[in-house]
Parts: sequence; C-alpha cells; structure tokens
Amino acid sequence: MSARGPALGVLEIGSIARGVVVADASLKRAPAILLSSRAISGGKHLVMLEGGVAEVEEAMAAGKLAAGTHLLDHVELAAADDQVWPMLGAPVAPPDWTDDPDAEAVVIVETTTVSAAIRAADAACKIAHVTVRDVRFAIDLAGKAYFTLTGSLDSIGAATGAAIEAAGAKLVLAELIAQPSPDLRGRLFR
Repeated sequence: MSARGPALGVLEIGSIARGVVVADASLKRAPAILLSSRAISGGKHLVMLEGGVAEVEEAMAAGKLAAGTHLLDHVELAAADDQVWPMLGAPVAPPDWTDDPDAEAVVIVETTTVSAAIRAADAACKIAHVTVRDVRFAIDLAGKAYFTLTGSLDSIGAATGAAIEAAGAKLVLAELIAQPSPDLRGRLFR
C-alpha cells in the first residue's frame, strides 16, 4: 500500500448541490488531494481530502466556510491511523476472522454521520491494539455509519470508550460482545 496523507479531512454536507460547491471551494484554496466527492444516503454529500497537514487544514477551512449552515459534521485528522485509510472505501467486508484467536471480543459502533464513525475509529485504533473489520458508510443506512472492531476483551473495552468519546453526540450506540457466538464469528453481517 502506498503512503497516504498523512492528513485526512472529511466534510459531510446536508445538500448534494452544496457538497459539490464545497469540494470546489476546498480544492481551489489548497492543493489537497480529492479522494471522493459523492452523494450518499439521506440526501447528504461527502467530501474526502488527503494530503499534507497544512494543505488539508486550508482546504477544510474553505470547505467549512462554503458549506455554511449545510455542514452536518466533519473530521480533520493530522495523522490518521493506518487502519482508517482502508475504511474510506466502505463498504468493507473483512476477511473471515472465525479462527482468529485474538478476536475474543467485538464491538459494533454505530453513528449518525460518516465523519463521527471515522473520528471514533481513529481514536479507538490509536488507544488499543484492535482490528477494524466491517465498515459501512451511509449507503442504504439513511446516512448513518457503522464499523466493527475485534481484539482482546481489555483492548475492545478501551477502544469502545475512546470511540464513544470521539463520536460524542453523533453516537447512536456501541455494543460490545464478549466471545461472540460461533455462528457470528468471522461474519457478523450475512
């Protein structure tokens, strides 16, 4: 995998039309790299940018200004965790983890926005040794997002706390399952 970022910026806009304007304003302000500019469920628009810290900061500032009252949420990470980058291609269906001895617990984190899910996953991955598994962003979810993490019970406990704090008011629910049923292990969503 090639080097990413290191900075990541995501803008979630409540209007598809304004979302395109936001992407344009962001890219005109600074030479950040546009990863994605697309409509998502719930009539929202998602703009994802990467690049150097200063470039992403400048592009995000311009994007937030252009979004105005249509800005629903955003996340800006100066150094996104390595496990966050593959999440951006959601949906992500993980390889089978049925026999992974390190997956003694799993947490499902559900948020009202994509930005909150990215923020929560980054915080969780930075605080504990966990593995990102399933990821879904907004499509067919009425604009919501979720991701799952596996790891030791202690690691999942710490990661869950960090995710909850990072998601803040945008958290729908975080459910922790210790020793998932053999029928669910490896594929929680069938």
